[in-house]
Amino acid sequence: MFGALGLTGCEEGKPRVYQEVAFKPLPAPMAGPMAGGPLGMPSMNTSPVDIQVTWTLPDTWMVKDSANGMRIGSFGIPDAGLANTGELDPNAVDVSVVQLAGNAGGLEANIARWMGQVGLKGALEDISLIIKAAPRFVTQTGQHGMFVDLTDKLSGDMTQSKSVFGAIIATENYTVFVKAMGQRSRVVTSKAQVKEFSKSIRIKGPQA
Repeated sequence: MFGALGLTGCEEGKPRVYQEVAFKPLPAPMAGPMAGGPLGMPSMNTSPVDIQVTWTLPDTWMVKDSANGMRIGSFGIPDAGLANTGELDPNAVDVSVVQLAGNAGGLEANIARWMGQVGLKGALEDISLIIKAAPRFVTQTGQHGMFVDLTDKLSGDMTQSKSVFGAIIATENYTVFVKAMGQRSRVVTSKAQVKEFSKSIRIKGPQA
C-alpha cells in the first residue's frame, strides 16, 4: 500500500520538432504464469505494427542514445540551470517512448510494473483507482490517451526517492508509452513538459 504526498510545480521549454519513425518487429510472446494477468509482466504480440510515431520535442530536452532496443525515443530533462548549456546532467529525468503491439499486457500490468520500478507496491484496487482518476488527453492525430501520475504516492516505509509520471496511448492494434522517471521533485517540475510532449504525438499509418 502507499501513502499520499502533495506536490506541485512545472517547467516549460520552447518546442522544436523531432521525429522518429518506428516499424519494429516485436519480441515473441512470453509463456507461463507471468505472460499476462492483471499484475503479471506484460505479454507482447509478435506482429509488427505499421505506424509512424512523431512528436514535438521541448528544446531543453537532451536526445540520448539508448541501449534498450524497445525504445523509439530516449531523452533527458536536465535541471533548469543546466538547460542549453551543453553540460551533462547526471540526474536528468529519463524519458522513454516505447511502442508495443496490442494491449501490451494491459493497463494494470504496466502501471504495476512502473510502480515496482520506483519501489511502490499497490493492490489491484489501488491501481484501478489510479486508472479511474487518470486525466485523459487526445494526441494531435486523434488517439486517446491517459496520464499516469505516481508522484503523490509513497511506499509504506516512505523511503523511495524516485517517481514516475507518464502517458499511455492504447488502441486495439498498439500501445504507446511515454514514461518520465527520476528523482520525485524533478519529475514533478517536469510534468507540464511531459504533458505537452505527449499531447504533441502524431501517430499515422495503416494501423493508426
